[in-house]
Amino acid sequence: MKRIPKTPQFVDATTAICKIKKGKRIFIGSGCAEPNYLVKELVNHSSRFSDNEIVHLLTMGNADYASEKYQKNFRHNAFFIGNNVRKSVENGLSDYTPIFLSEIPKLINSGFFPIHCAIVQTSLPDNNNILSLGISVDIELSAILNADIVIAQVNKYMPKTFGKSQISIEHFDYLVRHDEPLIEIGSNKLDDVSLEIGKNISKLIKDRDTLQLGIGKIPDAVLLNLTSKKDLGIHTEMFSNGIIPLYKNGNITNSYKNIHKGKSVTSFIMGNKELYDLVDNNEDFLFLPSDYVNDPFIIASNNNMVSINSALEVDLTGQVCADSIGTRFFSGIGGQVDFVRGAKRSIGGRSFIALPSTAKNGSISRIVSKLSPGAGVVTSRGDVDYVVTEYGVAHLYGKTIRERGLALIQIAHPDFRQELLDYMKEKHYVYLDQKTITKDIEIKLPSKKFKDFQVYFRYLLPSDEKEIQEFFYNQNREAIYHTYKDYIDNFSHDKIQNYINFDEANHFVIGGFDSQFPYANMICLARYSLLQDAKSEINLIVDNDFCNKGIGSHLIELIIKLSKSKKIKTLIAKTDYSNIPMLKLLEKYNFKKVSESNNILTFSLEI
Repeated sequence: MKRIPKTPQFVDATTAICKIKKGKRIFIGSGCAEPNYLVKELVNHSSRFSDNEIVHLLTMGNADYASEKYQKNFRHNAFFIGNNVRKSVENGLSDYTPIFLSEIPKLINSGFFPIHCAIVQTSLPDNNNILSLGISVDIELSAILNADIVIAQVNKYMPKTFGKSQISIEHFDYLVRHDEPLIEIGSNKLDDVSLEIGKNISKLIKDRDTLQLGIGKIPDAVLLNLTSKKDLGIHTEMFSNGIIPLYKNGNITNSYKNIHKGKSVTSFIMGNKELYDLVDNNEDFLFLPSDYVNDPFIIASNNNMVSINSALEVDLTGQVCADSIGTRFFSGIGGQVDFVRGAKRSIGGRSFIALPSTAKNGSISRIVSKLSPGAGVVTSRGDVDYVVTEYGVAHLYGKTIRERGLALIQIAHPDFRQELLDYMKEKHYVYLDQKTITKDIEIKLPSKKFKDFQVYFRYLLPSDEKEIQEFFYNQNREAIYHTYKDYIDNFSHDKIQNYINFDEANHFVIGGFDSQFPYANMICLARYSLLQDAKSEINLIVDNDFCNKGIGSHLIELIIKLSKSKKIKTLIAKTDYSNIPMLKLLEKYNFKKVSESNNILTFSLEI
């Protein structure tokens, strides 16, 4: 890095821009910190330039330099493709460099990617001639320290921030005073799909977690659902307006982070004036370079690290495409892989890939049998932890192709589930008699707090096959007999399919778990099966370690509620004289004995 002190000069924009040589690489500051005034001046003097490469991470301002009109003057190179240059890249007028965000500063520092001029935006210098890079440090610091010429738009509207954002005036060659409000990004209007995805992710976020989240509807929807969480931490490449309420309400304290305790860490922010005012002179926020913030080993230093990233499509093996639509480049690698790997290495960490289940008004599934031709894999199937859509959460880590495929099908849009399953059968990834649930049950099952533990109830899915088998194999023979009036010795795939909600009209199956997180233990199971004439037979079994704690009563109440919703009028239950707990339970809910045969008692309840 070049650290030789410079003698900065305050000059006008034209004088500064005219110091840039032809054919050289020009770096432009990032995001909402883009020096708009200087960029416009650069384009205004385009006739002075030939074959100058313009490079940046992501900018939110005007990008006329990437238009066909200026092709002989400038060639744009994007580390991340934003809205303002997407068409230019698509039309072959601009380039795209795929690279991990954590490695861009290394690329610049190495000298392999020389920068002739860095054009950035800063705050006004203080009494000690220190300026602040404000809302964007990211890769800007590396560019400043390595560029031949550094030009700053000095702007009174740029917040003064802490961390590595403060830099001596001696690192700049030319300072151009021009005050203008920073580029602002408004809060997203959340749609129903984003809200459901946010709810699904937020259920798996705990008190004291440290979060990485970006910009967009899904991160905002997640944040909206975290108002009951305590002592959250922030370690993220960027954040936006959604963080403001949580910070002001005291949900974010950073008290349990292992590094930078008490501080929210980021490399840049993009948002509105309220957000910029929040970080101005606020020591609760640290702005640090991308090679540090996005370093997977730094990320993993915080326990309970949670990363939330988006995708364009995910295939049934778990491969994630996030930067292209087929062969058409759309965005970039960014920090997704950095944080996916960092979060997974963190003690108690979790990584989420979130996406709507469909695109193009529901005509295309984003959970796909195979990625579109030419689509790039940003996050490999071996890296993926959770995938989330509005239909639920699929946990893929450590799962077989069969298990992850079934889990992903279940969070795909119902209109596409059967064809996805047919593909898996064609490739022999699943049993040929495997079924899938094509219609989700709308009635929600809330968790319930018992005396000293919580039970999480949900409908059982095809991906629960292993958990159902383990539950039954863990029960003693007498418990199995009491429930099914037979000593069942095996619970093979074909039998287990009878315990999954493939046919809502004819039966419901409910499982109770000791946690909503992966590797939860199933502790109870209840089912009702339609007989005829609006009658259903019910079965329930509670793990021996959880008997006599009220779980059986709650299951009966759930079954009664679900039965009424399906206009079932009569419930039938069978047991034997030795099953005292079940007899007491049936008596409690006024089941009446209607018959007895071979020591099997039949009870009924009119509802």
